[in-house]
Amino acid sequence: MREGNLAIACALAMMLSACGGTTETGGDAATGTPAASDNAMPTATDDTAPPVDPGTQAAAATATGAEQPASGLQDRRGNPIAILPFDIGSVAMSSASLGELPFFSLPDGYAVTNRPNQRAFARFPFRLGDGLHWVEGASWDGRIGIARDQRRDKEYSARELRRNLEAVLEQAGAQKVFEGSLDNDLYYGPQLEEEIGQGFIEGVNMGGDVPTTVHVIRQADRNIWVQLATDSRSAGLVVVEERPFKATARWSDEPPFLSPPAGYGGNRPKTRDFDMYPFWTGSGFEEVEGRVHVAMVKGGERGTHSMHEVRRNLEAMMAEAGGTKVFEGRIPKEASQRYDSGLKGFYSDGTGFSWDGYDSLVYRVDRSGGRQVWVHARLEYLGAGWVVVEREGFVQTAGLLPASAMKQQLDADGRVAIQVNFAVDEADILPDSQPQIDQVLALLREDPALRLSIDGHTDNTGDATHNQRLSEARAKSVVAALTSQGIEASRLEAKGHGQSQPVADNDTDEGRAKNRRVELVRLG
Repeated sequence: MREGNLAIACALAMMLSACGGTTETGGDAATGTPAASDNAMPTATDDTAPPVDPGTQAAAATATGAEQPASGLQDRRGNPIAILPFDIGSVAMSSASLGELPFFSLPDGYAVTNRPNQRAFARFPFRLGDGLHWVEGASWDGRIGIARDQRRDKEYSARELRRNLEAVLEQAGAQKVFEGSLDNDLYYGPQLEEEIGQGFIEGVNMGGDVPTTVHVIRQADRNIWVQLATDSRSAGLVVVEERPFKATARWSDEPPFLSPPAGYGGNRPKTRDFDMYPFWTGSGFEEVEGRVHVAMVKGGERGTHSMHEVRRNLEAMMAEAGGTKVFEGRIPKEASQRYDSGLKGFYSDGTGFSWDGYDSLVYRVDRSGGRQVWVHARLEYLGAGWVVVEREGFVQTAGLLPASAMKQQLDADGRVAIQVNFAVDEADILPDSQPQIDQVLALLREDPALRLSIDGHTDNTGDATHNQRLSEARAKSVVAALTSQGIEASRLEAKGHGQSQPVADNDTDEGRAKNRRVELVRLG
């Protein structure tokens, strides 16, 4: 979006620069002196009622003991935040012709000084009364100041900017429902800091006491909310076109089961035929084995990602599938650190490395025949993702390589790969590998002069340094298993090569499986 044009590329229905009216309501927002009666929450009226003065509404709310419902949210100081209701019927209907979001142009010499954030569906808590009011729909927010090419000749005036915007809002049939201070501590509490403080950073990242107003435009087919905060150098503007949520992502009965919302992408999804992922249940981890799917979910363009849109679509898919919510919130740090980067690396596109650093949603879908699908979703302000595991038992696909076949390949090539299974991200040899170890023992016993290097290899999933250490440890584990059965240690060496010597493409599950191997290499 070009500097100096607040609207997106469409015809603007209202040209603010032609307006010169004022809309004072008993106080001057530009100087931070609010009218005593404007800091109010509307009360219910019927749809045909004329506009109600916010001061009258505030008095009525106080007289009837209007409640401020507990929200579970806290501000930056740890105080509870009231999420307040709002009766849209108390706002007079407007028939003004409006264009597309964000609807208004700026006065001469003013421009959007940042790159605005515009989202197809998000939510923002507008200032209202002594708390906030959630509104969800299409959103826009930006920081307003003097246009770059006008800075030599023009000075910023909060009064000029606010008077112009309030004039055009009046022409659009808007009703002011709040006037007071921004109190931005409300937006930087532990639950809202990422979604609101970052996603709507330009609208709220100002002094807590800066003058702030909220206007509502009620029309037959939509409602438009506008929050404007002004200080001595710039203004923050948030516009939300309120609309009901419509899911654009669908649950599928076939893997990978989940789809991203319309317009969202990310890296190429990844799949493993069999692995384990630990799902946090609130009290511990449920380690689920089976076919796994990993997907990054991110808005297609900068400033378009909405963690709320991802959340709502995920909830809709889980409702469609009949899923059960197992956990919602933040995984405790101590629990998050239980698993290291070796396990987390492959899943990092979906759930990152620091599971305690973002909001998580964990679901279980119970399917016919006792089957289960587990989902762990990561929700962050700049990106999201999920890990999906279809629980199933392990099916062995590797076969035993007998001593005779190993000898034949060693004689021909000087090396042979064998199938040794280890615990996930560990060097412990699993019991099902003992038959293969027994064949290596037979090979060594049949040829007492044979000396071998046991070489460990990994795929490229995760950190290279970690993979190097893991491959060395696994090679040593095989050597230990052989020497414990009477093979002289002088006949064996252990080497780890990590991910440095792939024999197949690491971009496929089949290729990565071939790269995770133990090789016997003839010495001398």
